[in-house]
Amino acid sequence: MATGVLYEEHVLLGASFEESAVTGGPLVIAYAGEKNLEELLPGAVVADLTGTAYLLVSGASSQALFSAATAGRPLAVGEAAFEAVLTGEGRLLSVPLALRSGDHEHVLLDPTPRGSALTAWLGFLSSMEQDGYAPYAQTSVEDASEMLVPLLLSGERSRDVLSDYVRTAGEALPREGEVSAVHLDAIPALVTRVPGPGPKTWLLLVPAQRARVIWRSLLSFTEVAPAGTCAARRMLAEGRPWASSLPAEGPVSVPRAELERWGVLREGSDFVGARLLET
Repeated sequence: MATGVLYEEHVLLGASFEESAVTGGPLVIAYAGEKNLEELLPGAVVADLTGTAYLLVSGASSQALFSAATAGRPLAVGEAAFEAVLTGEGRLLSVPLALRSGDHEHVLLDPTPRGSALTAWLGFLSSMEQDGYAPYAQTSVEDASEMLVPLLLSGERSRDVLSDYVRTAGEALPREGEVSAVHLDAIPALVTRVPGPGPKTWLLLVPAQRARVIWRSLLSFTEVAPAGTCAARRMLAEGRPWASSLPAEGPVSVPRAELERWGVLREGSDFVGARLLET
């Protein structure tokens, strides 16, 4: 059972936990005395998403698996977008945030309760075999939190806070929908400006061995407060049309036209579930 590298930090802050349906380890739900988001977002909040669905898809056939599993637009290296994931019956399973972090690397993040189904589905697809042929045999799908810890930073002052860390010549914070490799006070990290409406939100993927340094440093800013997974889910749901249409669990039928309106569906039928997608 993985507790996450920041577990002791959360205990010190009076966190309440529940068992993660994805990893089986503790998932931070909230902190003692945590204020409402409306009070916090004029400043900034930081949340540790360890224990949620945070998957690294890597290997020689990772691009093929990603294209089959997601129904949104193809991503170039350094791009991020929300992507629809459908079941084989054409029903919507999840709308994770997807990052293409390398030629043969994608990251998928879904902190909602639907993340456990996403994890199981991608694991099933990656191990598919028919008549002795396994199309994704050279690709792995794994929880990435022991490599890079996922931190969500959001709020009106979030850019000001992050800008204080980026001091390496030639480096800059990414624009909306981009992924950049930057140094946060000399600590290498991947930073994504989460696309879409709502408060300014950033996903920071920081090395596990330096995550505690970054966490404590962020909380040293008077305008930054810790937030649990419940608050992080609200931040990522703000202004996104699918948030109110998806129940907590289980696949749901959504018409093709609706997915297109949401901007999470590409043209064509080269993805799982396309043939049976409701018209």
